[in-house]
Amino acid sequence: MLAQAQRERRRLGVRVPGSRLSATDRAGAPFGLSGRETEVAQLVADGFTNQQIAESLFLSVRTIETHLSRIFAKLGATSRVGVGATLRDRSE
Repeated sequence: MLAQAQRERRRLGVRVPGSRLSATDRAGAPFGLSGRETEVAQLVADGFTNQQIAESLFLSVRTIETHLSRIFAKLGATSRVGVGATLRDRSE
């Protein structure tokens, strides 16, 4: 239920003080990702499509595609599943 609420919050673009992204930004982005790349990577890991990410962040799909190409390169991932796996491995 919490995961569903978090997905809905992201879908609506609502920012919550002290959220996971804010903590990451304060501590330094993992893998050399920018704050926005970290946010996009987390949404990918949560199963969002490029279109859903673009809508929730008020960006174009092309911008999301550009972020993803950089994320894949920085993480050494070759798929969206790989992005999620890499982020999960780091959080454990």
